[in-house]
Amino acid sequence: MPWIAAPDDGPYPHPGSGYDFHDRTVSRQLVHRAAVSEVLITGWQATGPYDFLVGAQWPRPHDFHRPPGARHHDPLLLAETVRQAGLLIGHVGFGVPRDHEFALDELSYTLGPDGMDGLAVTAAPASLMLEVGCQDVRMRHGRLASLRVHAEIRRDGRPVGRAGGQLRVLTPAAYARLRGSARRGAAPGRPGGAATVPPQGNPQSAPQSTPAHPAPAPGPARQAVPAQADRDRPDGLVLGPSPVPGSWLLQAGTGHPVLFDRAADHVPGLLVLEAARQAAQQLRHPEPVLPVELVSSFHGFIELDRPCLVRAVRETDGGAAGRGDDGARSGDGVHGPDAGDGPVPVRVLLVQDGRTAAECRLLTVPAGGAPGRRETRDGRPGGPDRGAGRGPHGDESLPLAS
Repeated sequence: MPWIAAPDDGPYPHPGSGYDFHDRTVSRQLVHRAAVSEVLITGWQATGPYDFLVGAQWPRPHDFHRPPGARHHDPLLLAETVRQAGLLIGHVGFGVPRDHEFALDELSYTLGPDGMDGLAVTAAPASLMLEVGCQDVRMRHGRLASLRVHAEIRRDGRPVGRAGGQLRVLTPAAYARLRGSARRGAAPGRPGGAATVPPQGNPQSAPQSTPAHPAPAPGPARQAVPAQADRDRPDGLVLGPSPVPGSWLLQAGTGHPVLFDRAADHVPGLLVLEAARQAAQQLRHPEPVLPVELVSSFHGFIELDRPCLVRAVRETDGGAAGRGDDGARSGDGVHGPDAGDGPVPVRVLLVQDGRTAAECRLLTVPAGGAPGRRETRDGRPGGPDRGAGRGPHGDESLPLAS
């Protein structure tokens, strides 16, 4: 069983005045990126046994992470930044070998007091500083097994948001066993339960393999289009037509240069978050919205060769009352009541082989409006089963590798 590591003694000085946290990117291997252009982390310094200062920089604007109007940086970059920071800290702070895999159990963020104003695009790149604290640090046989990271994110000294995540470490052998057992136990593909669907307008970018039981082709009435997902290019659309009313099929085009920057044998977490954002946008179409808060939990790998159903519903203050077996309000579908101009909480489920593989809760606001903000009592973003550090299936649940 892993044990919770205790801090050791020793000085952890703050970096000197001459250290530039934004001089260059860190090694792409340390943040599990293939393209240097997708590396957001630019520097780091340990300030304690479990505390780190991390520099990051966002380009202006990002080729893919570009909200409507291009006046603000994409809030989803907060999630990707803290994900990369957690990977970096695992390697440089706790000595995880570079050939080990990390798995995400949870990932979340919420904007700071300035809302979207803190993410405004200016004439200079957005240079950020993350004050990262590590919690629930667990070791096994002297090696890091899992940890939770929480980051306070500042831009030019002003808070722009908070973000956090729960990560687990897998040796190459453990990852091979885990993936092998998941593939051997795979059920035949079926709707509601994800076939690899080529992105619209780019059918050559998808793998050539075809599932044994592909999903039936739906009619165009259920077709998602780039404009409805606020994507100006078809290759950015990750929601495809579905035979199930009020839902979409996840499109996993493995040739996408950002979503599949690094070769993966499953759907990456970044694609899950983008699917959740686009599904939430569908609820407010034609009004463009921004996800000012996101809480995600990952309960299992999403395979590339089987159908994955994506469903989004508006949440209400009634909690679980009136919800069906899948936790969604009966009858809401993607055509819930008009929420006006205020913040809209949305719950997105990704279901494969009859089980929920990932769940995201987003708070969306109009792209031109002031964002609302929700926090837990301790001031950090809330999340499904956040205190447990595991999915609803405990230690036996399959993680979604980053």
